[in-house]
Formats: sequence, structure tokens, C-alpha cells
Amino acid sequence: MALESDWPGPPVQVIGMGMETGALGQAARAALDQAELIVGAAAHLAALPALSAEKRPYPSPMSGLWAMLRANAGRRIALLASGDPLFYGIGSTLLRHLSPTQLVFHPNVSSLQAAFARLGRPWQEAEWLSLHGRPLVSLRAALRGNRLYGLLTDRESSPDAIARILVETGFGESDMWIAEELGSDRERLRFIKAAELADAPLDCAPSNVVMLDTRGPGGVLPEFPGIPDQRFSTGAEPGKGLLSKREVRLTILSLLGPRAGEIGWDVGAGCGGVSVEWARWNSQGQVYAVEVHPERLEHLAVNRERFGAVANLQIIAGRAPEALAELPDPRAVFIGGSSGSLAEMLEAVWARLLPGGRLVASAVTEDSRVDLHDFVGGRAAEWTELSIARGESLAGQRVMRPYLPVLLMKLEKPDER
Repeated sequence: MALESDWPGPPVQVIGMGMETGALGQAARAALDQAELIVGAAAHLAALPALSAEKRPYPSPMSGLWAMLRANAGRRIALLASGDPLFYGIGSTLLRHLSPTQLVFHPNVSSLQAAFARLGRPWQEAEWLSLHGRPLVSLRAALRGNRLYGLLTDRESSPDAIARILVETGFGESDMWIAEELGSDRERLRFIKAAELADAPLDCAPSNVVMLDTRGPGGVLPEFPGIPDQRFSTGAEPGKGLLSKREVRLTILSLLGPRAGEIGWDVGAGCGGVSVEWARWNSQGQVYAVEVHPERLEHLAVNRERFGAVANLQIIAGRAPEALAELPDPRAVFIGGSSGSLAEMLEAVWARLLPGGRLVASAVTEDSRVDLHDFVGGRAAEWTELSIARGESLAGQRVMRPYLPVLLMKLEKPDER
């Protein structure tokens, strides 16, 4: 989204209210005193009865805020926020429209900062995650053993729902602290074990944040790249089905070299072995998994949710290259399945790949190998062939069972800048 370059009025003042209205700094108070329009939640507006400025509640849905601001652009505007507007707050939304020079932020104590102060734990040691307005299952993408977390919640991500995910993922022994109604006379901090809370939910105030120390054997969610094949849903015997084998998958991801902020395509995604790991370990990138077969799409969706990659893995049901038309141009692409149309897919993907981008493709059949070599021609590509064998039992004896060799090709598109 393009930034507003001709904002006609003074900078918008964005004021964090903190735990107590009286905790506002001098600059924030001056901004409120000078404001002609104050926009905020009802509770925040009610805390400022002495101000003579026009007061309006935030629009519902919040997407209407920009239209409200644009209609009042010539006035001195103050927006009220909770805590620090730039910590999982309204600041991110505003910065999609206005530059930092058109905004003045007045941070205050955030709810998570206050919660850790009540707990008496250094908050720089914690990992932060907002579940507010996000799928609860996205927590699965972040959970690791022996870590301290601070979670912003909403009605769908209640403390007992969080506890159930901890139990499901092998962290039922985790310590949980629930901080409710922070800054009010109803403030409360409670401690409970995840397994206890999952069995007997507590009646918690809607306004709460959760802190937790993950404890327990875990082992359900991966903590390092290389998810065991048998953990994926494929509809076949565990570890079988249309799924890139772990050793091949890790090599593919290494060749792709995912980076934060990049768009990636997994074309012919199958059951999602590559795309799920790609999205899980590169949470700040966006991955589009393109697949046409209905049964594989079902397993792809199951695996996306199972490993929590719901925020940045988009499933595209359709046949490539037609299904690629509406997707944003990629910086990295993997072609894993082609249904005999590899040559056509390679040309279509190469045309859309951004300069400096990486294309990785695999081939197992002799026909697809020929397609790869013909496409590369005299260009400088990186070639890798993997021959995998795994130990199995035969008549009580250990044997190494080989899989079909896989040829991988990586080609980088020249950057013409």
C-alpha cells in the first residue's frame, strides 16, 4: 500500500494510555490539550471528561479508521491506544498509510511489560506472541521447550484454550501465569499448571495476558528443521505418500535459502512437506503452496494446521501454470510436482521470478531430468543428486532400503540492476 505523501494537516498524535490515565507524560498531555479530534476506545475516552475536543470511538470494523482520518486531515488529531502503540498495537496499521514523519508516538507501559513487572521476571528473556485477532493454532508455530513466553490474548485464545494446546503438544507440565484487569482495582495475577487448567478451566476476565514457562517432554512439534516424515498427514502409511523425504526436503530448503519478507512458491506442493517447513522456519516470509489434487490438498491443510503455519502459508487450489496468474511475483520457487508438464512450468515460473531470485526444481523420472537439462541449457546452474537409503528390517536382519535418486537443480535469475 502506498504511503500518503500529501497529508495536509499536522502529524497525527498516537498516545499510549498505559495502566493509569494519570501516567501520561508532558508531551502526551500537551497533544491531548491541543487536539481538535480525539479517537479512542470508549473506556479511554471516558477517562478524559475534561477535554473539550470532539471525541469519537474507533469505527467498527477498524478498516474504516483511515477514511475517518482522511476526512479530518486538516485538524489536530489524537488517537488513543493501550500501552505502547508500536508493540502489537495500532501503530503498524497507521504506518501502512502514513510515514513516521506524519505520526508522533507517545509510548506508555504495555500490558505485557506490566504483567512481567507483577511477576518479577526480566521481560527481555521472553518470546512475544500476539494471539489477538489471530488463529489460536498459530501458537503451534512458536512453541519450543524450556522457553519463557508472553502472550497477548483475546476471547478465542483464552487461558484454558492455550493450556489445551500445551497439553496436546507435550508441554502439560508448563507453568502459566494469568494477569487480569491490569491497572484496575480488579487486577489479579494467578499461577496454575497447564494440565490443571486444561482439565478445569478458570473463570478469567476477558482482559488478560498470559505468561508461560514451557515444561514437559514435548516431542510433538519440531524444534529444528527436518520434521520426521511420519509426522505428516499423507493418507498413506506413516512416512509414505506424496511427500519429499526429510533428507531431500532439507536440501531443497538449503538451496532455496528463504529470507525474511520474501514471497515464495511451492508449485506441485503435494501434501506440503516442503511448503510447511518453509513457512514454519521462515515466519517472516509468505509461502504459496499450489496443488491441484483434492486429496493432497486435504492433507496439505491438515499439515499446515498441525505445525501452526497458518499465518504465512497460503494454499492455492489449482493447476499450474494457470493457478499462478493471480499470485504475487516470487523471490524463491520450488517446483516439486509437474504431472508431466515440467518444461511448461519452468518457463512460466522463470518469467515471473524476480531478478536475483532462486528457482529450485526436482526430477525423478528420466523425462523430467531431460526437461531440467534442456531448460538450463548453457546457464550456470547448481546440480545435486541425492540417493537415500534407510534402514529397515528383513527376516530379522537390518537392510538398507534405497529410494529413487532425486536430481535437484538450482538456478539464480540475473539481477539486472
